[in-house]
Amino acid sequence: MSEFILEKIFEKVDTLPPFPKTAQRALELLRGDEVDYKKLEEVVKSDPAIAANFLKLVNSAAFYLPQKVDSLLKAFMLLGVDQIKIILLASVAGKYFSRDLTGYGVSAEDIWLHSIVCGIAAEEIAQELRLSVEKKESLYIASILHDLGKIVLDIYTRLEEERFHQISEENPEWDFMHIEWLALGVDHGMVGGYLLKRWEFPEEIYFAVRAHHDPDLMVQNKVSAIVALSNMIVSMLGITGGIDAFNYRVPEILLEASGLDTKIMEKIYPRVYKRALLLERLFA
Repeated sequence: MSEFILEKIFEKVDTLPPFPKTAQRALELLRGDEVDYKKLEEVVKSDPAIAANFLKLVNSAAFYLPQKVDSLLKAFMLLGVDQIKIILLASVAGKYFSRDLTGYGVSAEDIWLHSIVCGIAAEEIAQELRLSVEKKESLYIASILHDLGKIVLDIYTRLEEERFHQISEENPEWDFMHIEWLALGVDHGMVGGYLLKRWEFPEEIYFAVRAHHDPDLMVQNKVSAIVALSNMIVSMLGITGGIDAFNYRVPEILLEASGLDTKIMEKIYPRVYKRALLLERLFA
């Protein structure tokens, strides 16, 4: 991959619409000690696509509402703040994952589902670890948006599709990050991290996205470790983000960096799998 093409990849980052101000304002409201749900409804309604995605997702049994809802306000009143944040961020992700990523061999619905379930896995881990409000928000943002770099790289993976498959077949032990680097000179984690940095997200968030396929970087802090682990869990459950569907084995060092052990993981796997199956019905 020439330096010219690599330069074009990073130029393409600026062609993506910025993170919606609607979501930024909603997250700000959700950080308050007492959330004004009427005001929150007004803010979310100002972006019809996010509002529609929110109502679609919230009625999945994966979020355990006792009844179907047809209004944002009713949903907010029945959900906890963490779940509102996850569904809100998942609704934003739906705006970006609105077309098939053919270079990665994945449909828009599948990569959106993968992103949402990564957020669910992160939520389950955060509850077990009793993370702070601030850590949980960073974790949810990074987990749900971790594959944004694929949108930028998709055109180039299409151009190099045969090379991707050839490298993968010749080196079955390699993970997808190595294959991207060899074929493109960059990986989607790096591009996604760069994108979130351009959008002025905190370093903890864009670093976690940058690191989620890098075995050395992912263990540098708890948020990056949990984001990488959430991605592994979802991929091992068969809910993949495309042609990077290789066999994962969770390194012990990653569990340690996340603050988890195998006993906790044994509790988390079935819960995430159950919620993923319930959510899949929306995408059938």
